[in-house]
Amino acid sequence: MARNHRLYEHLARGYLKPGRQADELLRALALGAHQLFALDQIPPHAACATTVELLHQHGARGLTGVANAVMRRLAELRLPQRTIDGPLGRIPQGRWPDDPAILASLPDALVTDLAHELSDHPRDRLLDLNRIAPLCTRTRPGCAPPIGNGILKQEGEWTWWDDPQIAIHGPVKDGRCTVQDRAQGHVIELSGARAGDLVLDVCAAPGGKSLAFLDRGCRVVAAELNARRVPRLQSNLGGQAAIVVLDGNRPALAGEAFDIVLVDAPCSNSGVLGRRPEARWRYNAKQLGQLNVLQKRLLLAASKLVRADGRLIYSTCSVTPSENQGIAHRLDGWRILKEQRSWPDAWQAGGYVVVLVRV
Repeated sequence: MARNHRLYEHLARGYLKPGRQADELLRALALGAHQLFALDQIPPHAACATTVELLHQHGARGLTGVANAVMRRLAELRLPQRTIDGPLGRIPQGRWPDDPAILASLPDALVTDLAHELSDHPRDRLLDLNRIAPLCTRTRPGCAPPIGNGILKQEGEWTWWDDPQIAIHGPVKDGRCTVQDRAQGHVIELSGARAGDLVLDVCAAPGGKSLAFLDRGCRVVAAELNARRVPRLQSNLGGQAAIVVLDGNRPALAGEAFDIVLVDAPCSNSGVLGRRPEARWRYNAKQLGQLNVLQKRLLLAASKLVRADGRLIYSTCSVTPSENQGIAHRLDGWRILKEQRSWPDAWQAGGYVVVLVRV
Protein backbone atom coordinates (compact mmCIF):
# COMPACT_ATOMS: atom_id res chain seq x y z
CA MET A 1 0.00 0.00 0.00
CA ALA A 2 2.91 2.36 0.77
CA ARG A 3 4.08 2.04 -2.82
CA ASN A 4 0.91 3.70 -4.20
CA HIS A 5 -0.43 5.70 -1.27
CA ARG A 6 -0.30 9.06 -3.05
CA LEU A 7 -2.18 7.68 -6.05
CA TYR A 8 -4.87 6.16 -3.82
CA GLU A 9 -5.35 9.37 -1.86
CA HIS A 10 -5.63 11.37 -5.10
CA LEU A 11 -8.36 9.05 -6.37
CA ALA A 12 -10.28 9.29 -3.10
CA ARG A 13 -10.02 13.08 -2.99
CA GLY A 14 -11.70 13.19 -6.38
CA TYR A 15 -14.94 12.20 -4.61
CA LEU A 16 -14.49 14.38 -1.51
CA LYS A 17 -15.20 18.04 -0.95
CA PRO A 18 -12.17 20.33 -1.47
CA GLY A 19 -10.19 21.23 1.62
CA ARG A 20 -8.73 19.47 4.60
CA GLN A 21 -9.94 15.97 5.37
CA ALA A 22 -9.53 13.88 8.48
CA ASP A 23 -6.31 11.85 8.40
CA GLU A 24 -8.08 8.68 9.50
CA LEU A 25 -10.57 9.02 6.64
CA LEU A 26 -7.82 9.39 4.04
CA ARG A 27 -5.88 6.45 5.46
CA ALA A 28 -8.95 4.22 5.45
CA LEU A 29 -9.87 5.21 1.90
CA ALA A 30 -6.30 4.58 0.71
CA LEU A 31 -6.44 1.09 2.21
CA GLY A 32 -9.79 0.54 0.57
CA ALA A 33 -8.49 1.74 -2.79
CA HIS A 34 -5.56 -0.65 -2.46
CA GLN A 35 -7.99 -3.54 -2.05
CA LEU A 36 -10.00 -2.38 -5.06
CA PHE A 37 -7.18 -1.71 -7.52
CA ALA A 38 -4.24 -3.88 -6.44
CA LEU A 39 -5.80 -7.03 -4.96
CA ASP A 40 -7.81 -8.97 -7.51
CA GLN A 41 -9.11 -11.59 -5.06
CA ILE A 42 -11.11 -9.12 -2.91
CA PRO A 43 -14.63 -8.37 -4.21
CA PRO A 44 -15.49 -4.65 -4.41
CA HIS A 45 -18.36 -5.01 -1.91
CA ALA A 46 -15.96 -6.56 0.61
CA ALA A 47 -13.46 -3.71 0.16
CA CYS A 48 -16.23 -1.18 0.81
CA ALA A 49 -17.50 -3.04 3.88
CA THR A 50 -14.07 -3.45 5.48
CA THR A 51 -13.24 0.22 4.96
CA VAL A 52 -16.40 1.29 6.75
CA GLU A 53 -15.82 -1.28 9.50
CA LEU A 54 -12.25 -0.08 10.01
CA LEU A 55 -13.42 3.46 10.73
CA HIS A 56 -16.20 2.16 12.96
CA GLN A 57 -13.77 0.08 15.05
CA HIS A 58 -11.41 3.02 15.49
CA GLY A 59 -14.01 5.39 16.87
CA ALA A 60 -14.63 7.37 13.70
CA ARG A 61 -18.30 6.49 13.23
CA GLY A 62 -19.06 9.98 11.97
CA LEU A 63 -16.88 9.30 8.92
CA THR A 64 -18.42 5.99 7.91
CA GLY A 65 -21.14 7.51 5.72
CA VAL A 66 -18.77 9.53 3.57
CA ALA A 67 -16.32 6.61 3.42
CA ASN A 68 -19.06 4.30 2.19
CA ALA A 69 -20.11 6.79 -0.49
CA VAL A 70 -16.54 7.34 -1.73
CA MET A 71 -15.74 3.63 -1.77
CA ARG A 72 -18.83 2.92 -3.86
CA ARG A 73 -17.73 5.53 -6.38
CA LEU A 74 -14.22 4.09 -6.48
CA ALA A 75 -15.68 0.61 -6.98
CA GLU A 76 -17.59 1.92 -10.01
CA LEU A 77 -14.28 3.20 -11.39
CA ARG A 78 -12.63 -0.23 -11.14
CA LEU A 79 -12.10 -2.00 -14.47
CA PRO A 80 -13.60 -5.50 -14.64
CA GLN A 81 -10.34 -6.96 -16.00
CA ARG A 82 -6.73 -6.06 -15.28
CA THR A 83 -4.89 -4.48 -18.24
CA ILE A 84 -1.36 -4.19 -16.74
CA ASP A 85 0.33 -5.12 -13.49
CA GLY A 86 -0.20 -2.94 -10.45
CA PRO A 87 -3.14 -0.73 -9.45
CA LEU A 88 -3.07 1.24 -12.71
CA GLY A 89 -4.16 -1.93 -14.45
CA ARG A 90 -7.59 -1.62 -12.82
CA ILE A 91 -7.98 2.14 -13.40
CA PRO A 92 -9.21 3.50 -16.77
CA GLN A 93 -6.30 5.33 -18.39
CA GLY A 94 -8.46 8.38 -18.90
CA ARG A 95 -8.66 8.69 -15.11
CA TRP A 96 -4.93 8.46 -14.50
CA PRO A 97 -3.57 11.61 -12.80
CA ASP A 98 -1.85 14.07 -15.14
CA ASP A 99 0.89 14.73 -12.59
CA PRO A 100 3.50 11.96 -13.07
CA ALA A 101 4.61 12.29 -9.44
CA ILE A 102 1.10 11.44 -8.26
CA LEU A 103 0.73 8.72 -10.87
CA ALA A 104 3.94 7.04 -9.65
CA SER A 105 3.15 7.98 -6.03
CA LEU A 106 6.51 9.69 -5.47
CA PRO A 107 7.37 12.73 -3.34
CA ASP A 108 7.70 16.00 -5.25
CA ALA A 109 11.21 16.50 -3.86
CA LEU A 110 12.44 13.33 -5.55
CA VAL A 111 10.82 14.19 -8.88
CA THR A 112 12.39 17.66 -8.74
CA ASP A 113 15.84 16.19 -8.03
CA LEU A 114 15.46 13.86 -11.01
CA ALA A 115 14.28 16.56 -13.42
CA HIS A 116 17.35 16.29 -15.68
CA GLU A 117 16.90 12.52 -15.87
CA LEU A 118 13.31 12.77 -17.08
CA SER A 119 13.53 14.74 -20.31
CA ASP A 120 12.29 11.74 -22.31
CA HIS A 121 9.09 9.94 -21.28
CA PRO A 122 8.97 11.29 -17.71
CA ARG A 123 5.83 9.33 -16.82
CA ASP A 124 7.33 5.99 -17.83
CA ARG A 125 10.68 6.78 -16.23
CA LEU A 126 9.05 7.57 -12.91
CA LEU A 127 6.83 4.49 -13.04
CA ASP A 128 10.00 2.45 -13.59
CA LEU A 129 11.15 3.47 -10.11
CA ASN A 130 8.37 1.25 -8.72
CA ARG A 131 9.47 -1.82 -10.69
CA ILE A 132 10.29 -5.01 -8.83
CA ALA A 133 12.63 -7.11 -10.93
CA PRO A 134 12.44 -10.91 -10.63
CA LEU A 135 14.72 -12.51 -8.07
CA CYS A 136 18.22 -12.74 -9.49
CA THR A 137 21.00 -15.08 -8.39
CA ARG A 138 24.71 -15.28 -9.16
CA THR A 139 26.23 -18.71 -9.64
CA ARG A 140 29.24 -19.29 -7.37
CA PRO A 141 32.62 -20.19 -8.92
CA GLY A 142 33.04 -23.86 -9.70
CA CYS A 143 29.30 -24.51 -9.70
CA ALA A 144 27.18 -25.32 -12.72
CA PRO A 145 24.42 -22.83 -13.55
CA PRO A 146 21.02 -23.94 -12.24
CA ILE A 147 18.62 -25.72 -14.55
CA GLY A 148 14.99 -26.76 -14.32
CA ASN A 149 11.68 -25.12 -13.52
CA GLY A 150 11.24 -21.56 -12.33
CA ILE A 151 13.94 -19.94 -14.48
CA LEU A 152 12.95 -16.92 -16.56
CA LYS A 153 16.31 -16.01 -18.07
CA GLN A 154 20.04 -16.77 -17.83
CA GLU A 155 23.10 -14.73 -18.83
CA GLY A 156 26.36 -16.37 -17.87
CA GLU A 157 26.56 -16.54 -14.07
CA TRP A 158 23.27 -14.64 -13.67
CA THR A 159 19.86 -16.33 -13.40
CA TRP A 160 16.44 -14.70 -13.04
CA TRP A 161 13.64 -16.67 -11.40
CA ASP A 162 9.90 -16.75 -11.92
CA ASP A 163 9.44 -18.51 -8.57
CA PRO A 164 11.84 -17.18 -5.90
CA GLN A 165 11.12 -20.12 -3.60
CA ILE A 166 12.61 -22.57 -6.09
CA ALA A 167 15.83 -20.59 -6.03
CA ILE A 168 15.91 -20.00 -2.26
CA HIS A 169 15.23 -23.61 -1.33
CA GLY A 170 17.34 -25.00 -4.15
CA PRO A 171 20.64 -23.60 -5.45
CA VAL A 172 20.82 -20.81 -2.86
CA LYS A 173 20.24 -23.14 0.07
CA ASP A 174 22.87 -25.60 -1.09
CA GLY A 175 25.42 -22.85 -1.77
CA ARG A 176 25.63 -23.07 -5.56
CA CYS A 177 24.12 -19.60 -6.00
CA THR A 178 23.75 -16.42 -3.99
CA VAL A 179 20.97 -13.84 -4.27
CA GLN A 180 22.24 -10.63 -5.83
CA ASP A 181 20.53 -7.99 -7.93
CA ARG A 182 22.12 -7.59 -11.35
CA ALA A 183 22.82 -3.91 -10.70
CA GLN A 184 24.91 -4.86 -7.66
CA GLY A 185 27.02 -7.05 -9.90
CA HIS A 186 28.19 -4.00 -11.83
CA VAL A 187 30.11 -2.89 -8.74
CA ILE A 188 32.36 -5.96 -8.80
CA GLU A 189 32.66 -6.05 -12.58
CA LEU A 190 33.78 -2.42 -12.85
CA SER A 191 36.20 -2.80 -9.93
CA GLY A 192 38.68 -4.80 -11.98
CA ALA A 193 39.33 -6.95 -8.91
CA ARG A 194 41.90 -9.71 -9.35
CA ALA A 195 42.82 -12.76 -7.32
CA GLY A 196 45.04 -11.78 -4.42
CA ASP A 197 43.85 -8.16 -4.20
CA LEU A 198 43.39 -6.89 -0.65
CA VAL A 199 39.89 -5.41 -0.45
CA LEU A 200 38.21 -3.35 2.27
CA ASP A 201 34.41 -3.27 2.16
CA VAL A 202 33.62 -0.28 4.40
CA CYS A 203 29.86 -0.80 4.78
CA ALA A 204 29.78 -4.55 4.30
CA ALA A 205 26.56 -5.96 5.83
CA PRO A 206 24.83 -8.11 4.74
CA GLY A 207 27.89 -9.11 2.72
CA GLY A 208 26.80 -9.62 -0.88
CA LYS A 209 29.60 -7.57 -2.41
CA SER A 210 32.21 -8.92 0.01
CA LEU A 211 31.22 -12.42 -1.04
CA ALA A 212 31.54 -11.47 -4.71
CA PHE A 213 35.08 -10.22 -4.08
CA LEU A 214 35.89 -13.46 -2.24
CA ASP A 215 34.58 -15.41 -5.21
CA ARG A 216 37.12 -13.57 -7.36
CA GLY A 217 39.91 -14.77 -5.12
CA CYS A 218 40.41 -11.50 -3.26
CA ARG A 219 41.44 -11.18 0.38
CA VAL A 220 38.61 -9.30 2.05
CA VAL A 221 38.24 -7.22 5.18
CA ALA A 222 34.52 -6.69 5.78
CA ALA A 223 33.77 -3.72 8.02
CA GLU A 224 30.45 -2.93 9.68
CA LEU A 225 29.50 -0.24 12.18
CA ASN A 226 26.45 -2.00 13.64
CA ALA A 227 27.64 -4.93 15.76
CA ARG A 228 24.18 -6.50 15.63
CA ARG A 229 24.66 -7.13 11.92
CA VAL A 230 27.94 -8.97 12.38
CA PRO A 231 26.47 -12.47 13.04
CA ARG A 232 24.57 -12.39 9.76
CA LEU A 233 27.64 -10.99 7.99
CA GLN A 234 29.76 -13.83 9.39
CA SER A 235 27.20 -16.39 8.30
CA ASN A 236 26.93 -14.99 4.78
CA LEU A 237 30.71 -14.89 4.32
CA GLY A 238 31.29 -18.35 5.77
CA GLY A 239 34.38 -17.39 7.74
CA GLN A 240 36.32 -16.50 4.59
CA ALA A 241 36.75 -12.79 5.37
CA ALA A 242 38.22 -10.83 8.25
CA ILE A 243 35.32 -9.01 9.90
CA VAL A 244 35.80 -5.84 11.93
CA VAL A 245 33.40 -3.52 13.72
CA LEU A 246 34.40 -0.18 12.31
CA ASP A 247 33.13 3.37 11.95
CA GLY A 248 33.73 4.23 8.32
CA ASN A 249 33.96 7.93 9.21
CA ARG A 250 37.01 7.23 11.39
CA PRO A 251 38.47 3.90 10.30
CA ALA A 252 41.11 2.65 12.75
CA LEU A 253 43.16 0.95 10.04
CA ALA A 254 46.62 1.47 8.56
CA GLY A 255 46.74 4.07 5.80
CA GLU A 256 47.09 3.27 2.10
CA ALA A 257 47.09 -0.49 2.64
CA PHE A 258 44.34 -1.73 0.31
CA ASP A 259 44.26 -2.46 -3.40
CA ILE A 260 40.52 -1.77 -3.45
CA VAL A 261 38.34 0.11 -0.96
CA LEU A 262 34.60 -0.06 -1.51
CA VAL A 263 32.18 2.44 -0.01
CA ASP A 264 28.67 1.09 -0.59
CA ALA A 265 27.21 4.16 1.05
CA PRO A 266 23.96 4.60 2.97
CA CYS A 267 21.56 6.36 0.62
CA SER A 268 17.94 7.31 -0.03
CA ASN A 269 17.26 3.96 -1.77
CA SER A 270 15.71 5.84 -4.69
CA GLY A 271 16.83 3.10 -7.07
CA VAL A 272 15.14 0.29 -5.13
CA LEU A 273 11.77 1.83 -4.24
CA GLY A 274 10.02 -1.20 -5.70
CA ARG A 275 11.51 -3.37 -2.96
CA ARG A 276 11.61 -0.66 -0.30
CA PRO A 277 8.45 1.36 -0.97
CA GLU A 278 8.43 3.07 2.43
CA ALA A 279 11.77 4.78 1.67
CA ARG A 280 10.05 7.27 -0.64
CA TRP A 281 8.22 8.89 2.26
CA ARG A 282 11.54 9.61 4.01
CA TYR A 283 12.88 11.45 0.96
CA ASN A 284 13.13 15.16 1.73
CA ALA A 285 15.71 17.95 1.74
CA LYS A 286 16.66 17.35 5.38
CA GLN A 287 17.23 13.62 4.97
CA LEU A 288 19.13 14.11 1.72
CA GLY A 289 21.34 16.76 3.30
CA GLN A 290 22.22 14.44 6.17
CA LEU A 291 22.96 11.59 3.77
CA ASN A 292 25.18 13.79 1.60
CA VAL A 293 27.26 14.80 4.62
CA LEU A 294 27.69 11.15 5.62
CA GLN A 295 28.46 10.04 2.06
CA LYS A 296 31.19 12.69 1.70
CA ARG A 297 32.75 11.75 5.03
CA LEU A 298 32.76 8.05 4.24
CA LEU A 299 34.33 8.56 0.81
CA LEU A 300 36.99 10.96 2.11
CA ALA A 301 37.94 8.64 4.98
CA ALA A 302 38.05 5.62 2.66
CA SER A 303 40.28 7.46 0.18
CA LYS A 304 43.05 7.57 2.80
CA LEU A 305 43.18 3.77 2.94
CA VAL A 306 43.83 3.10 -0.75
CA ARG A 307 47.38 2.30 -1.78
CA ALA A 308 49.03 4.59 -4.34
CA ASP A 309 48.04 2.55 -7.39
CA GLY A 310 44.79 1.22 -5.94
CA ARG A 311 41.14 1.87 -6.70
CA LEU A 312 38.46 3.60 -4.67
CA ILE A 313 34.92 2.46 -5.44
CA TYR A 314 31.82 4.39 -4.47
CA SER A 315 28.37 2.88 -4.97
CA THR A 316 24.77 3.44 -3.93
CA CYS A 317 21.36 1.95 -4.66
CA SER A 318 20.15 5.43 -5.55
CA VAL A 319 19.54 7.18 -8.87
CA THR A 320 19.63 10.67 -7.37
CA PRO A 321 22.51 12.74 -8.86
CA SER A 322 23.29 14.58 -5.64
CA GLU A 323 24.03 11.26 -3.93
CA ASN A 324 26.07 9.90 -6.81
CA GLN A 325 27.88 12.25 -9.19
CA GLY A 326 27.47 15.05 -6.68
CA ILE A 327 29.65 13.11 -4.22
CA ALA A 328 32.09 11.15 -6.39
CA HIS A 329 32.91 13.94 -8.85
CA ARG A 330 34.02 16.29 -6.09
CA LEU A 331 36.67 14.25 -4.32
CA ASP A 332 39.90 16.22 -4.62
CA GLY A 333 42.94 14.36 -5.90
CA TRP A 334 40.96 11.62 -7.62
CA ARG A 335 39.74 11.06 -11.17
CA ILE A 336 37.06 8.82 -12.65
CA LEU A 337 38.28 5.60 -14.22
CA LYS A 338 34.88 3.98 -14.80
CA GLU A 339 31.30 4.98 -14.01
CA GLN A 340 27.85 3.44 -14.47
CA ARG A 341 24.33 4.42 -13.46
CA SER A 342 21.54 1.83 -13.72
CA TRP A 343 17.89 2.84 -13.96
CA PRO A 344 15.34 0.26 -12.74
CA ASP A 345 14.05 -1.95 -15.51
CA ALA A 346 12.50 -5.36 -16.01
CA TRP A 347 15.66 -7.19 -14.88
CA GLN A 348 17.45 -5.04 -12.33
CA ALA A 349 17.05 -2.34 -9.72
CA GLY A 350 18.61 1.10 -9.96
CA GLY A 351 22.03 2.04 -8.66
CA TYR A 352 25.32 3.81 -9.23
CA VAL A 353 28.97 2.83 -9.18
CA VAL A 354 32.15 4.77 -9.91
CA VAL A 355 35.77 3.64 -9.82
CA LEU A 356 38.24 6.35 -8.81
CA VAL A 357 42.02 6.46 -9.05
CA ARG A 358 44.48 9.07 -7.87
CA VAL A 359 45.28 11.94 -10.23
